[in-house]
Amino acid sequence: MYAIIELLGKQYKIFKNIIIKTEKININKDSIIIINKILFFCCKNIIILDKFILNKIFFIGRVLKNSKKCKKINILKFNRRKGYKKKLGFKKKESVIIIEDLNLKILKYFLNGSKKIGGFYKKW
Repeated sequence: MYAIIELLGKQYKIFKNIIIKTEKININKDSIIIINKILFFCCKNIIILDKFILNKIFFIGRVLKNSKKCKKINILKFNRRKGYKKKLGFKKKESVIIIEDLNLKILKYFLNGSKKIGGFYKKW
């Protein structure tokens, strides 16, 4: 069981108990974050793309740490034949999130006794 989510404009493939490194989120350490922007969900052989169902699923994560331990990017400005050189460095801040749980109650409601119509699962 996995899902593809959108977080801060980037897409991540997640499942339960996975650690994600993202850009800095302005949330304190050990705070709970609810991720509800899900683009794709797959459970065994069932693929869900329906926006109506995906809007009701959410993942619960916890911020493990906010750090600045990212690879440093070196920037060099240079003009030839002028003797102009300028070297800058940049370190991006990052947050580490662990996915702890997901809400499956809505999936059980839609998939029990459902029929497949046009690639989407609907409750009759």
